[in-house]
Amino acid sequence: MDIPLPLSSESFEQLSWSKIKPWYDELIATTLSSETVPLWLSQWSHLSELVDETLARLEIACTQDTGDQEAVQRKERFLNNIALPVQSYDQQIKEQLLASGLTPEGYVIPLRNLRTEAMLFHEANLPLLNEEETLSSEYLQVNGAQMVPWGDNQVSIASLRPVLLDPERQRREMAWRRMNERQQADRERLHRLWVKGIQLRQKIAHNAGFDTYRDYRWQQLFRFDYTPADCKRFHEAVEEVIVPAASRIWEKRRKQLGVDSLRPWDISVDPQGNTPPRIFSDMDIVLQKCTTAFGFIDPHLQSYFTTMIREGLCDLEERPRKANRGYNMHLEVRRRPFIFGQVKSMWDLVTVFHEAGHAFQVFEMSHLPSIHQRKESFLPLEFAEVASTSMELIAVMYLHRAGFCTPAEETRLRIQHLERFVAQLFPLAVRGDAFQHWVYENPERAMEQGACNQKWEELSLRYVPDIDWSGLDVERGSEWQQVRHFYGWPFYYIEYAFAALGALQVWNNYLRDPHTSLQQYRYALSLGATRTVPELFEAAGVKFAFDATTLNGMLQPMMQTIEKLESEENQRTTHQEKTE
Repeated sequence: MDIPLPLSSESFEQLSWSKIKPWYDELIATTLSSETVPLWLSQWSHLSELVDETLARLEIACTQDTGDQEAVQRKERFLNNIALPVQSYDQQIKEQLLASGLTPEGYVIPLRNLRTEAMLFHEANLPLLNEEETLSSEYLQVNGAQMVPWGDNQVSIASLRPVLLDPERQRREMAWRRMNERQQADRERLHRLWVKGIQLRQKIAHNAGFDTYRDYRWQQLFRFDYTPADCKRFHEAVEEVIVPAASRIWEKRRKQLGVDSLRPWDISVDPQGNTPPRIFSDMDIVLQKCTTAFGFIDPHLQSYFTTMIREGLCDLEERPRKANRGYNMHLEVRRRPFIFGQVKSMWDLVTVFHEAGHAFQVFEMSHLPSIHQRKESFLPLEFAEVASTSMELIAVMYLHRAGFCTPAEETRLRIQHLERFVAQLFPLAVRGDAFQHWVYENPERAMEQGACNQKWEELSLRYVPDIDWSGLDVERGSEWQQVRHFYGWPFYYIEYAFAALGALQVWNNYLRDPHTSLQQYRYALSLGATRTVPELFEAAGVKFAFDATTLNGMLQPMMQTIEKLESEENQRTTHQEKTE
């Protein structure tokens, strides 16, 4: 075409399908050869970037204000009028490239992914996939609208979460009960969304020729390196290795708090803290201090975060109607990340560091010429979460030097952070994964709320047996409804555990040799979606494995570090007592 493609997604959003279609027609009309494919691939990539970034911007707008109906309508209009016909054309273009027999440079893994997408494609599923996206948005709207009375005000549930860190137990319990009472009010509404989602996904899977949604989803997530049976063996390994270690951590916490049993509102508080948690209100100062922390790690990472601040690519303030979630969104045209969250307490900084790790991957792989080498849906989630979780573990080591807190506060947070990997991340990730396997192995049964509650209680007793839920049967049973992944991103949960194993290896390497470890980390991030999961782990200097032996090997350096930090904490306390 003589008319050039728009340079921005904002301009692209204003175009009708009749204006966009000729660019796709031109691609389909092109005869592919080694001479024509580079320019052809560049045009397809840029078109895909425009579609992806437009959808990303609209998703950001919907989460920034869950009550903004105009943003919801813009998203639905683009999904139905542009994204829907684009999917049909993309299918023809994929088949065209695959039939050519050509393998452009750096396209071995992207071609594998494109071949899988082409295999999964079914015309009847296009409106169903859009409907699935709409259900996910509706779930976020329900949660984002949840307000509770606190003091003289109505506040969001997200803004109450820091109270769960308060040393005053009665105050924590009150906040927890207020939050849960409000969530219970939406229980039936969320269940209706749940049933619609299961029915919709079963239909999508059957249309695509799969007996179960899990089989379909496994392919959709490009899970070529492990099977559902591998996941179930991992569940058993966590139960064997991690759950006993977690019980020891929970028992230590119970003694430190001086309580008869640990209740749900005792999970997050610093068991040795005696002052209310540090609260942040000035996001400009928070962002600058984050920049300082990243500077201690690597000047390139610091420059990336500085760019994000300068270009307004961070939304971290707490406000009403803002979606209760944290994420990093790829803006493919600009080749920039956008991070979103709500920062109030020290623990929220961990979320910022996590999302910053995702953001750094966007910067590191921006040199890759084609969207199919770097697009978010093509990145192996198992490794994408290594990028983010590694940054959590490393960045919290610089909280004091960055000016966020005292050395004692940093030590306490680091101890709790490592303990959370053992006591919460692994058990909760496996519980969530086991729950989803059960749901899609038993879809008819899973549409009964009572059956879901019962299964959740059973899995909670298996993987998190140390929390006392007596008198809270309804709250425990329906707790699964607060896991947004189950509603919007099915089966995206086990990745957190697999990635934690990789990230803990990256962190352990960093403790021994920071410079080499950071070089390997950044190099692995720069590979984008051009390598397999095991190859990406290897590039980062770590091993992709998740058996009992690997779990045991991971546990030892973590527990040693916890003991070392506790020793430093005791020495500091003893010194203070002597000088007072």
